[in-house]
Amino acid sequence: MRVVEEAEEIIEEAARGDVEEASSGDVGEAASGDVAEAWSDGRVEQLLERLASDFVLDNSYREQHLSLTASENYPSKLVRMLGSGLQGGFYEFAPPYPTEPGEWAFPDSGANASLVGKLTGIGRQLFEAATFDWRPNGGSVAEQAVLLGTCGRGDGFVHFAHKDGGHFALESLAAAAGVNTYHLPMVDRTLLIDVDRLATLVAEHPEIKLVILDQSFKLRWQPLAQIRAALPEGVFLAYDASHDGALIAGGVLPQPTLLGADAVHGNTHKTIAGPQKAYIAFRDADHPKLRPVSDWVCPQMQSNSHAELIAPMYVALSEVALHGHDYARQILANAAALAGGLHEEGVRVSGESFGFTETHQVHVVTGSANDALRLSLGDLALAGIRTTNIEVPGANGLHGLRLGVQAMTRRGLREAEMREVARLVARVVLRRAEPAAVRAEVADLLQHFPLDRLAFSFDSYVDSPAAARLLGEVFR
Repeated sequence: MRVVEEAEEIIEEAARGDVEEASSGDVGEAASGDVAEAWSDGRVEQLLERLASDFVLDNSYREQHLSLTASENYPSKLVRMLGSGLQGGFYEFAPPYPTEPGEWAFPDSGANASLVGKLTGIGRQLFEAATFDWRPNGGSVAEQAVLLGTCGRGDGFVHFAHKDGGHFALESLAAAAGVNTYHLPMVDRTLLIDVDRLATLVAEHPEIKLVILDQSFKLRWQPLAQIRAALPEGVFLAYDASHDGALIAGGVLPQPTLLGADAVHGNTHKTIAGPQKAYIAFRDADHPKLRPVSDWVCPQMQSNSHAELIAPMYVALSEVALHGHDYARQILANAAALAGGLHEEGVRVSGESFGFTETHQVHVVTGSANDALRLSLGDLALAGIRTTNIEVPGANGLHGLRLGVQAMTRRGLREAEMREVARLVARVVLRRAEPAAVRAEVADLLQHFPLDRLAFSFDSYVDSPAAARLLGEVFR
């Protein structure tokens, strides 16, 4: 808890400092006089120092903690540096269909159009798609646009129930829009969709227009080709690749568009180590739902798609294009090593019948929701291990931990280190070891894997002449 206490102390000191400084001068004079003069005498320097202390706190925290959440990653230096690099052109409409200039057209230096072309080109390549819409400002926006663009009032859609890992963002929106919600039927213990029962469900409810595989707690690849074959032609099939996007692009999981998905969508900050953006990629550029879905993204749900993030998004996808195969293979190897190590330590790991995991995730069953929350935000956090608590799919209502290995894979850990991580987690979860003692071991392990040069990234090029020229323009 010391890190949290230190953060609180810094916040309190900053707040006290602001109050003292505001009260020490003549408020009436500052209000009516020269505001710039009130910020003289080193106050800007103080502001910058306080901001620096926040970054010191966060960087120290990241360096000394095992990031085992399934929803985070370490973006490379170029990805971080390029955000907001352009000095103008923040608005960019650029839908993934032909359009004439209109109300949403903005004058452009030419840079945005060039960057959009680069980004959409690599996106189409990585996901075997005919279109690539970079504009959603998050995975929830992407999947909500798919729902609203394919279903109207009185229609229905099918997705994973929460207990099976379904995303939280859809059901309340569907209810507000008058769209009926149905849940994907599952085969007990296998964590796989029951395709025959799904076919029956859709036949019994002809108002169903969308099946979306939106699983956030994801251990297995679903039988996508069989699902497509079981659905009527007019039912839209969408695959949410927010979690396993880099595994798909890296070639260790199949391409949804090649197995019959109408569209694949997801965010770009989990296995893909990019900015907090998202995408929707259609298999067919002439699909009748392309424009309705795209228009829900922008301008209907977003007026600004944050074009300043196009460049870092392009760099992140380029890292996947160059390193994706090796990165994805190492993720699977690390996940298997973590799951196997935990199992050998005596921890209850979900999915033993199929080898525990086929993705970057590992699910640990601990008991009640309070047990899982206490571990995640209490003992494990104090031990320097970041996790999140979930209701574990297939565990009959029991809760536990959702672990992910993608961030630590980028940091350079491999199978041997992941087995050591399993031992450290087990010491806290099973053996109730003193968190401070485990924290010291975590710090000792991580000192050999600094954040300065991430694996499977472009970090080794940061000091190159080409990068120097690029960054010189970014900061000009």
